Amino acid sequence: MIPFVDYYCSCSTKDNLEGNSDESTESVTGLHLLSKKAKNYLYPLSRLYFCEDCHQIRCPSCVQDEIVSYYCPNCLFEVPTASVKSEKNRCARNCFQCPICQNTLSVVASQEPNQTSTTVTAPAGPYFLACNVCRWTSQEISMTFEKPTSLALQLQKNEEALPDTKEFDQLKEHFEKHLRVNSVPSLPTTFLSFTSSSAFSKYMGTDSSGSGGKIDDINGYEPSVQIPDDDLKLLDSMITLRNIDKVSTLTQRSTQLHDQPHELGKIHPQRIHLAIKRSKRCRTCRHILIKPEQKAQATRFKIKLVAMNYIPNITLIPKKNWPLQVNVPTQILLKFTNPLYEEMHITLATPLLKENANGRVTILCPHFTVGAYNETIEYDDEMYPRRNNNHLSLPLLVTYNYKSDEDRMDVSSGDIDADDIMDDTDDNSSLGKKSNIRLEDDKIKSYSFWCLIGLGSTD
Repeated sequence: MIPFVDYYCSCSTKDNLEGNSDESTESVTGLHLLSKKAKNYLYPLSRLYFCEDCHQIRCPSCVQDEIVSYYCPNCLFEVPTASVKSEKNRCARNCFQCPICQNTLSVVASQEPNQTSTTVTAPAGPYFLACNVCRWTSQEISMTFEKPTSLALQLQKNEEALPDTKEFDQLKEHFEKHLRVNSVPSLPTTFLSFTSSSAFSKYMGTDSSGSGGKIDDINGYEPSVQIPDDDLKLLDSMITLRNIDKVSTLTQRSTQLHDQPHELGKIHPQRIHLAIKRSKRCRTCRHILIKPEQKAQATRFKIKLVAMNYIPNITLIPKKNWPLQVNVPTQILLKFTNPLYEEMHITLATPLLKENANGRVTILCPHFTVGAYNETIEYDDEMYPRRNNNHLSLPLLVTYNYKSDEDRMDVSSGDIDADDIMDDTDDNSSLGKKSNIRLEDDKIKSYSFWCLIGLGSTD
């Protein structure tokens, strides 16, 4: 086990510890960080966010994801949301995936252009798809194209002509009338903001007693296409097969779920799946924490409220007498890096350990000051992990105070564009006004958080 520093998110304290006095006491003293339940709420600093309006750390369970845009990761073409469903979440241009190695295919002409001294002719067809990594070509499965354009449309027509696709379309038409009559009411906009299972079950329980459609009301269905059972034929062909290289792998079959061919001669290239850009909102105040640029080529963020820009980064500096030894006092250095441009006053505290505790911790300097951020950050070298059961962890309560500027910290540090500050307060204008008043009145801010420090293994 290597030393680590994980930060604790208190999102589970209100839901899981409500009404339990013993666990509530442990949450105050910090002993709950040593339990197995706390592992789901301990994260490294790089995975956490910080909400300025709530003034709280937010973990991946505290935020709500929203899709900003769809785009193809190969050609970076932005796909409208309305056409994503019709295109089956795949690129509609000439972007294909190799069925063998899952790399990008390129369109190649069968006949190279004739270059003479006077004229240069264009490459002539037919055209085929080729992989520059594994050297696979679509000619191996007798797939060629007359034109180098609109290849995705030609493959989509072949997919729609499959018996499985036709049967699925008829099933949708058969059940469409029943689903339209007995449609479930739409979920509220704040449905994803439910942080506890009790709130979700309370909402779902209100609709459970309503009059819903019964399965017996559905008319009988007769399949339009009789798909033969070729399992025995497949078994016979696999038994007589002598060359194992002609059998497709699980990864290759998983890319073609409609038929999952076991022979390499029957696999086909697939269109590349679309990728998305997501924004993240705080589930409590509904303000945006992460908002990327909508363009697929852009890599910057309009809003980026990550915890690394607000919470001090704690790192362990190893000593010569590392790893730890039983009944031998060891001095450990904690390095605090201030990400703010203001001076930070830090106070450290440890929980009161029980009599049967494995170790005892003494903080030599519980109060100190860290200077403002000076554009120089150094990271320690990574160490290789070693898994053992004899390890020691230390809960630590960190409290820091700083004097903020008149403007918001994220604007001064470049994390938020000045024109996009109020974009996330369209639906919550009152919350935006309250937060502005709070920022003007409170000049000195204070924040406390728990973190778990793993000191490594003991010999």
